[in-house]
Amino acid sequence: GNENESEKRFLSWMEDSALAVAGQPPGGHLEACRLLAGVSVTRNVVPSQRLHRAVGPHTRGRSRVYGALGRPTVTASGDVCVNAAAGHHHRYTLIYLHGYTRSGEEYLPESDLSFSMPWVAGGDRAPGLGCAADGALDAAAVGDVGPSWYGYLAPNRNDVGDAAALISTRRRLAQLVRDEVRRLGGAAHRVFLGGASQGCTVALDTYLREASRLGLGGFVGSIGFVPSDSKGFAGATGALERLIANKTQAKRPVWMQCATDDRRDVPWQCVVRPSLRRVAGRLPGLLIREVSGRGHGIEDWEGHIVNDFVRQYAADAYK
Repeated sequence: GNENESEKRFLSWMEDSALAVAGQPPGGHLEACRLLAGVSVTRNVVPSQRLHRAVGPHTRGRSRVYGALGRPTVTASGDVCVNAAAGHHHRYTLIYLHGYTRSGEEYLPESDLSFSMPWVAGGDRAPGLGCAADGALDAAAVGDVGPSWYGYLAPNRNDVGDAAALISTRRRLAQLVRDEVRRLGGAAHRVFLGGASQGCTVALDTYLREASRLGLGGFVGSIGFVPSDSKGFAGATGALERLIANKTQAKRPVWMQCATDDRRDVPWQCVVRPSLRRVAGRLPGLLIREVSGRGHGIEDWEGHIVNDFVRQYAADAYK
């Protein structure tokens, strides 16, 4: 009946989205990128990758420090900052949040999660690059095993378990987004958000809340889900509806890469897929890339979608 028809429409939309993304050219560059640290539970750690804890205590209210041109700086508090290379202009910012139990350091060149990202030296390197990684809330603040964007309700649940921690994270990320818009002279359409795993979901939560009011450029993330009130992200459902209602903003890109064989960490069947049904056919800018074969640990596939996105929507970052 109606339920079967709805399911068919959803599957058709998913196939069209996946094909559309797959047709994009590989690689990409970005003039500036900011990486935000958060850390996750061991359930999200790929066994073949080293686990790096963020360095030192995580403090609030600190200023962001940019290193010398083209050089990464790691502070005692675990912040990771990279400025644009000498002779190149800052054209775009990607605020990119990593997953639970990871650290911003891991996205630096020659580290575990660098994956030929647009800020890493090589064929996909942007000539002008600005990156920064802030520490998430520390373990004591969320009662967890390590720093996190929010405390989980339970080890086997993706729901928010600490509303106060989420409020703190939201406030800090909203301020960061505004800082980057100002840094680009008010060109909010040149500011993107993204991330992986818990970082993907939290970055999308921030995008839903801030994109329409500021006019942000888009979102790209992997192995997360669309946040909602029912998962503990209070206000996210209404924020999504406002984004959909904003015809201009709804056309801006929201790219998500989903592991359809993830059955444990951020499960496709019971978490990700149901969250996507809420936006199927309602958000013109939404594209889904389905991947399978590695479970939650998609490794270098994370870099592929980021590079593809940047090539498509930040073409003048090559200049």
